[in-house]
Amino acid sequence: MITELELERVAAAIERAFRGPARQDWAHVERLRLQADLLDRLAAAQRHWSGSLSRRAELARDAAERLADELNQVTSAITAGDAVVEIRP
Repeated sequence: MITELELERVAAAIERAFRGPARQDWAHVERLRLQADLLDRLAAAQRHWSGSLSRRAELARDAAERLADELNQVTSAITAGDAVVEIRP
């Protein structure tokens, strides 16, 4: 049986693998969603959804959705013919 410590180590390895320069594109959204999915699977192995792994998955999923919303706003501004595109840090 896998222990909590082993699950945390796997989660840390996943986060290291997905760490890198932050990009503002759809590929990064998909990577964040994949990271959230993998962390969700670890949380299921943890056998309770209120642990640190499920919170980490939720944070990754929220980051993916925020980035997707930002990309959709930029895309809609470009297709609407707006000349001003706001880029936020």
